[in-house]
Amino acid sequence: MKRSELLFLLAGVSLGAVAGLLFAPDKGEKTREKIAKKAGDAKLEFDEKSAELRKEFAKKSAELKKDLEEQVEISKSKIHKFAESVTAPIKEKLKSKNSTEETVKEA
Repeated sequence: MKRSELLFLLAGVSLGAVAGLLFAPDKGEKTREKIAKKAGDAKLEFDEKSAELRKEFAKKSAELKKDLEEQVEISKSKIHKFAESVTAPIKEKLKSKNSTEETVKEA
């Protein structure tokens, strides 16, 4: 449930309570009992919706964390491959140079 939906829910509950007061044919005590019940019901619904939102948030957070970790691993792999592609020719040249120097020393 989005924040705006939650605000509309609370506004609806409030308006319902006010309308109940204005059109209530019952005595004050009975009306207060009804208001208390409605408020309790609204609190219960609010608690349920907020728990649902927390669960949804935790789930989305876990999914995003997993996706991010996967992207980090992919990036690491790409960087490693790039580094290898850059250093491999240099290593080959160094090997070739060392081999040439050893051949010259032996001669």
